Amino acid sequence: MLGFRSSGAVGYRRTVSEPEDRANDRCCFDDWVDNWDRRVRKGRPVGVTAPLVDALEHAGLVDRTVLDVGCGIGDLAIEALARGASSATGFDLSPKAIDHARELAARRGFADRTTFDVGDGSRFELPSADVVVLNRVVCCYPNADGLLNRTLTAAGSVFALTAPVSDGATGAFNRALNGFWNGWYALRPKKFGSFRTFVHDLDTIDERVRRAGFRRVAYERRRVVWNLAVYAR
Repeated sequence: MLGFRSSGAVGYRRTVSEPEDRANDRCCFDDWVDNWDRRVRKGRPVGVTAPLVDALEHAGLVDRTVLDVGCGIGDLAIEALARGASSATGFDLSPKAIDHARELAARRGFADRTTFDVGDGSRFELPSADVVVLNRVVCCYPNADGLLNRTLTAAGSVFALTAPVSDGATGAFNRALNGFWNGWYALRPKKFGSFRTFVHDLDTIDERVRRAGFRRVAYERRRVVWNLAVYAR
């Protein structure tokens, strides 16, 4: 999802009306599921998800467990299994996305090695996993402290995320684009509710992950506006 609203760092500037760690209302996620499903029917993940899986494979997936928070229709988790992971668990706010994830896992022969459930990964204790992934999820939170706390606690060997670039000219472009889309969402409250997206300071997130004992082993800019980072310990 593009369109990102500027935020401070972890501590992330927010208005008084915003809950401290809560993700956006479910609003339109169900509406986007069919489009996500069509894009992955050819087999391989698309967009920034594809290079993220490549980077995870290089960091080590074989015989490891995977936790994908904000898993969407499960394409990343299922591709991780295809590349050697032992099992995968995914959580998403969209019940429809979870239904599609279960169907996709069954269609590709991984139903017995996957668990997909509805849930906000910032609000409950997550199951531990060797590999924990946040793919295009941080930008859905006005304050990502809870999400980072929960996922970093759950992560064993590898932690990975993709998020909007926040610095330089690309960061300025993302903030401008984010302002446009958030204005559009605000004009259509019946469809989007309180849904907004956010640009968080990635240098501060990087420091937070490193303080948890991880070192960065992969870093890329993808599709111009996305930052991809993989950490290991």
